Amino acid sequence: MLLTKMILDTNEIIKKEILPRKSFFFNTTEKLRIVFSLFYLAVSFFLLLNSKKLDFFMFQIITIIMFCSALYISFFRWIFKYFKVMNNCYLITNQRIIIANKTKDKIIKYKKLNEIDEINAEMSGRFFGNIIFGEPEGVFGRSDEPFSLFNRSGMSFKEDEYAFLSVENINEIIPVFEELGLKVTKTFY
Repeated sequence: MLLTKMILDTNEIIKKEILPRKSFFFNTTEKLRIVFSLFYLAVSFFLLLNSKKLDFFMFQIITIIMFCSALYISFFRWIFKYFKVMNNCYLITNQRIIIANKTKDKIIKYKKLNEIDEINAEMSGRFFGNIIFGEPEGVFGRSDEPFSLFNRSGMSFKEDEYAFLSVENINEIIPVFEELGLKVTKTFY
């Protein structure tokens, strides 16, 4: 058992323990986000280089902020995400799914099985990918969300709230969900 000190609910039995692989699975949505982020980085770099020619101090500050945010979106978010995922452990019990920190033996997030409407397994032909509990986040957000400058009518970088990322052998995990009475939608990339 990976999490020795974690407190489980009464009558809760661990069905499957999963450790993420040290790599990322890029679905079509993430590939589009990467292309957009590199374009945003190139434009902000171009503006940063040309802002020194202008005497407008506020424009220079705005371009520096744009460039820093483009660096974060293009590179640093992946570094933070890598360390976050590598410290995680995923558990499937008879009552809930759990995302836990394996170094601190602490539950980060959980969702009860009766709260899960849909499970989406996005994977490669080698059964490596992500398991998303709920509707996957789209490139441009959902159409029924209220308008926000950063969510709709623009690129959305919002992560899926409940997801097992970088999971190997998803074909061995799907039967566990089906045994618990949950339907899994499989998507191959």
